[in-house]
Amino acid sequence: MMMLMGRMNAARMLQYGRDREYFIYEMLRSAFGSDRVMKNLYFPVPTKEGVFDTEVDIVCITRGGVSVIEVKGSKGVIDTPKDGPWCQRYGKKERFFENPYYQNQTHAAALKRALEKAGITNVPIYNYVVFTDIKVRFTHNYPWLVRSDKLLEVTERLDDKLILTRRDVRNITQVIKRHKRPRHTTFKAKFRRENQRKGRRR
Repeated sequence: MMMLMGRMNAARMLQYGRDREYFIYEMLRSAFGSDRVMKNLYFPVPTKEGVFDTEVDIVCITRGGVSVIEVKGSKGVIDTPKDGPWCQRYGKKERFFENPYYQNQTHAAALKRALEKAGITNVPIYNYVVFTDIKVRFTHNYPWLVRSDKLLEVTERLDDKLILTRRDVRNITQVIKRHKRPRHTTFKAKFRRENQRKGRRR
C-alpha cells in the first residue's frame, strides 16, 4: 500500500514539474517514510591537506542496502562516456561536467566509513545517478543511471531483497542522521529580514 501511494504521489509531482533534490526526496519519502530517506547530509573525507566535508544529495535506506543518490536536473541529450567528462547537448548549447558517478563514489565511500566507524559493516551501498527530467536521453545507459520516473522501481527492488533486518535499518538510520546538517539561515536571508524590520520601524 505504501509503495502504491508513493507511485501515485510521484506521478502527481511529475505533473507539477518539481525537480532536483526536493522532488526526488519527496518522491522517495512518500514511498519509504521520513526515517528512511534523508537529505542535506555531510560526511568527513580525509585528504593529505586535512579533512573536509562532502555533501550527499539524498540517502535512501532499504532492506537491500543503502542507496546514495546524486541528483541532476540536466535536460536534452547527455553524452555519457564511461570515462571522462559528460556533456549536455540542449539545442545548440553544450555544457561539459564531471562524471557524476565518480563524483558520487566519494560520497558513497564517506558514508561507508561513517558506518564502519560506528561498528556497522557489510552493508551493501549503491551509487545511483538520477536525472529529474523524464525526457532526458543518454548516449550510453548504465544500471546505476536512472531517470526519476524509474527510481521507485529500482528502490522497491532493493527493498524486496531483505538483506538487512529491521534492526539493521534502524541502526543505520541512527548513524546517518548524525550527519544531517540542520537548516541554517543564510547571510543574505538574515540581511533581507533585518532590512525589512528596519523598514517597518520607520
